[in-house]
Amino acid sequence: MMMIERRELLMAGAGLAVAGAMAAPAAAQHRSMEGMAMPMSDCVDQCITSHRMCLETATNLTKQGGALATAALIAMLTDCAEICQTTANSMLRQSSFHRILCRACAETCERCAQECLRHSEDQQMARCSATCKECAASCRMMADMAG
Repeated sequence: MMMIERRELLMAGAGLAVAGAMAAPAAAQHRSMEGMAMPMSDCVDQCITSHRMCLETATNLTKQGGALATAALIAMLTDCAEICQTTANSMLRQSSFHRILCRACAETCERCAQECLRHSEDQQMARCSATCKECAASCRMMADMAG
């Protein structure tokens, strides 16, 4: 029978302690997300989806070039992406400001959806409009929730 050296035992214990410490924040976040009301997690998902769609659309416009790739339109898409990401992050952190950010996000997404709809002959712009419209509705509902 082999004897386990004290050093090996201590190293194994230290490794387990580190692994446990690293897993604790993830487990706490999972429990925290489970406790969120379903509309909030839906709103987070909508914001993340809109963030991605706006960035992809801005990138697509930049690569395509042409009359549609205006600095103003690309800036609006980028601004919309930023507010969507910030709003999602605020809800994930359960920030006391998330309702304020949801109102701002709803307004920004609505304006972005309207502008993208003006160019809906482009499929990417049509998809972006629909995604932003869904995010605006979700954020508006979250901002209007009592509490």
